[in-house]
Amino acid sequence: MSYQFSTYQAYLERYKTFWSEEGDHRPPILTEESFHNNFRLLRESYDTYRNLINQGMETEAAAYYGNVINSLENELAIADGFDNFLDEDFRKRLQ
Repeated sequence: MSYQFSTYQAYLERYKTFWSEEGDHRPPILTEESFHNNFRLLRESYDTYRNLINQGMETEAAAYYGNVINSLENELAIADGFDNFLDEDFRKRLQ
């Protein structure tokens, strides 16, 4: 698998790995343009998630993650984008 997380090629490799079974309710393969749009949305969604946490709105953050981020991660064949979008300072505060 490619180590360049945000490229379309890395997405295609992840898709083949995570959605390898027929009939697994997999999403259709995104076009390169759709991938870049959804990837940008995911990055922005993690910013919103981080802001909710910083404001002490953990319940809202959990709901946002479940309703927005999880769907985007599935479309992008990302098991968990958390480590790829949160800055080091924020990660330390969560530990």
